[in-house]
Amino acid sequence: MTKQNGPLPTRDLLNKEETWDLSLLFATQAEYEKAIEALKEKVATFNTDYKGNLTNVGTILSALNDFDDINVRMGKVFQYGSLAYEVDKLDDTNEANALKLGQLSEWLGVRLSFFESELANLSEEMLNELTVTEEGQKFKAFIDRIKYNKPMMLDPKIEETLSSLSGSLTNHSDMYNTVKFQDMVFPDFVVGSETYSNSFAGFEQDFEGHMNKEIRHAAWKSFHQGLSNHQHTVAANYINHVQTEKKMATLRGFDSVFDYLLHDQQISRDSYNLIIDTLTTELAPVFRRYAKLLKEEQGLDKVTLADIKMPFSKDEPMSISIDESREMIESALSVFGDEYLSYVKQAFDERWIDYPMNQSKSTGGFCSTIADGPSYILLNWTGLLSEVLVLAHELGHAGHFQLTYQNQLSITPEASLYFVEAPSTANEVIMCQYLLNQPIENDAKRSLIAEFITRTYFHNMVTHLLEADFQRKVYEAVDNDEVLNANRLNGFFKETLENFWAYAVEINDGAELTWMRQPHYYMGLYSYTYSAGLTIGTQVGQMIADNDQEAVSAWLDNLAAGGTKDALELAAHVDVDMTNADAIRQAIQFVDGLIDQIEELA
Repeated sequence: MTKQNGPLPTRDLLNKEETWDLSLLFATQAEYEKAIEALKEKVATFNTDYKGNLTNVGTILSALNDFDDINVRMGKVFQYGSLAYEVDKLDDTNEANALKLGQLSEWLGVRLSFFESELANLSEEMLNELTVTEEGQKFKAFIDRIKYNKPMMLDPKIEETLSSLSGSLTNHSDMYNTVKFQDMVFPDFVVGSETYSNSFAGFEQDFEGHMNKEIRHAAWKSFHQGLSNHQHTVAANYINHVQTEKKMATLRGFDSVFDYLLHDQQISRDSYNLIIDTLTTELAPVFRRYAKLLKEEQGLDKVTLADIKMPFSKDEPMSISIDESREMIESALSVFGDEYLSYVKQAFDERWIDYPMNQSKSTGGFCSTIADGPSYILLNWTGLLSEVLVLAHELGHAGHFQLTYQNQLSITPEASLYFVEAPSTANEVIMCQYLLNQPIENDAKRSLIAEFITRTYFHNMVTHLLEADFQRKVYEAVDNDEVLNANRLNGFFKETLENFWAYAVEINDGAELTWMRQPHYYMGLYSYTYSAGLTIGTQVGQMIADNDQEAVSAWLDNLAAGGTKDALELAAHVDVDMTNADAIRQAIQFVDGLIDQIEELA
């Protein structure tokens, strides 16, 4: 495990081989800037050639091909400009590149906004004629999405104006990251004779789950003191964000901000509520049971939120090297066949993965795939065995979108956000079942099951569920035109924590500030989709771990489909019915069964 007494290293001190290689996109800054100019020239020509001229099938098909090419170019430019900043916000060039993306987005948006507006204004007959031609069939999903969005589209002039303001209307996430990574500081804390430096990454990756109770609790106080100093600024920024979303919802004809945000996911309000309501009611008792076992295992007088993420086992957590993790992951995921495995191997061989923690690097992990390019994976590597599950998760995203872009155009809509965490969480299930099938002692097996519960199910189905429940409270208040401030946000989150944990876990001071830790709130209704994805992933992962070749084949079909099917269709294709609570309850029962195994192996 990474022991972090002093401050994190700066980016220049890292082992280059453990960082991602953005030169796969552009070799130099000069090449990047040249690509921006080429993109702007391409977009200007597109605007001149096609604006007001989409009058026949031939011209429209030509425009669609050019639009796809522009989209590929945009992906490379925007990912290069943002990814370097994600790992090093102290570098002036990275910061300048990231800041310029907002201006570039507005410039491009103004010149491209006409395209979807004019397509939406074409007759139904013309749109249908497009997709029945041999050349036009590949654009069917894109045209279908135009039809789907048509009722919410505004006058072309208004759409153009909104595009010109997009940098201002959607910059709340940038502001959040600026405060989080450049303004927030956390006081050092002392335990015994040691002085420890704290940080976002240091707390979340090390201290929050530290075996030493004194270190864990002192770090908790330090971390939440740092959060508290910025709560009103972060609250004002977040409230501006959700109020902007509400205004956009009203502008586009939606009575509720929920309906507006779920529209793009092609998910009903009932399906959204079903996930949150079922899990908050029926998963909570399962994790209260886990908290009780943790208390007994560790000999704690009580379990607080400053304890709940500590390792279940008293033994020193198992460590693992990057090379060892690669060997395990490739072996476990070989069940998917050669093509999928080739993307996994590329990720390691071509340095798509950024492992180490450093100052100002974004926390957590993510995967960002570029059409006709790499799938870049950000990690904050601790060297613990649990990192194998994290990496398998992110490689699940990589395999998903690599297969999608191999089989779909870049302008084909992506799979619904409701589904997008299923391929990643399924990989966690597959990875853990692989590890459990290795010849290991009962104690090690017990520890591994506990790690699986905490890393996969606690993280995806508790942490993100609590966020989703809080987020729902916020949007309900926004829909009702209620006044919001930091105190109300704190109250919402504390209420969510108390309802979920009840008597089983004590809510420490500062826990109400947990909403300040999550960037997902700036990405629409995202948090609940982890639970939806893991519900699907639990069933699919078990089938694939059992080497069910029909399930493997159906799953690979899903990964290649992109947004050509909606989320519930994708689930149904692998025999998972998400129209009722049965699949959710099966996932809950699976977790309950894992806890049974922990007790039986004691």
